[in-house]
Amino acid sequence: MPQLSYTEENVIQAMLDVTDNGLSQNQAAQKNGVPQTTLSDRLRGLPSRSEITQPAQLLSKSQESRLVTWILRQEALGYAPSHSQVRATVAALLRQQGRERHIGVHWLARFIKRHPNIETKVGKRQEAARFNSFTPMAVNWYFGIRESEYGWIKPENTVNVDEGGIMAGFGLDSLVIGSSDPRRKAFLKGSQSRTWTTFIEAVTADGRLLKPGIIFKGKELQQQWFIDEFRKIADWYYITS
Repeated sequence: MPQLSYTEENVIQAMLDVTDNGLSQNQAAQKNGVPQTTLSDRLRGLPSRSEITQPAQLLSKSQESRLVTWILRQEALGYAPSHSQVRATVAALLRQQGRERHIGVHWLARFIKRHPNIETKVGKRQEAARFNSFTPMAVNWYFGIRESEYGWIKPENTVNVDEGGIMAGFGLDSLVIGSSDPRRKAFLKGSQSRTWTTFIEAVTADGRLLKPGIIFKGKELQQQWFIDEFRKIADWYYITS
């Protein structure tokens, strides 16, 4: 029995099995999981369902494909577009073509569903200078220098330091559209100045944990606010910058 779900590739292969491989329509339909009526219609030259409905769609297949390419390129450049930006882009394209059509409330969700290589995710804001500096050339240069200049250092004297922090004021992360690849994070460039409370932690290559440090922005550390309370949790370093 033909499967309930089939693709255009299944239909094309079934047509080739009839025209080139000598199978009957029934055999080709069964082999490729395509309804025989669909196969018969296509062999008689009738258009596919997607070709029939495409004129009623907001964008053509080629336009949607180009829109996906633009979204992925913008993400790679550090400007992953938000939902409103994608809708504005589509509206501008329609105006350019002289087609003043309403973009439905659910159009974008359906567009994303039609293209599994994109999805909605949280874009992480990064300063533009930091984003632009992280290039393959810079990474290769770093590891080349590390091996040639510091490869002789013993594991117990090799320390990996990680820096994190909390930004004071308003948050700038937002929902954007980007690649559905879980290995790709959507980082957004930003030029705004930010005040950070910084956390520094370190571990040596042989597994020793070093005492973490917290750096507050300011001239003086207001010890009466937090030091005693924090030291009950962990014996960390607290300084200002």
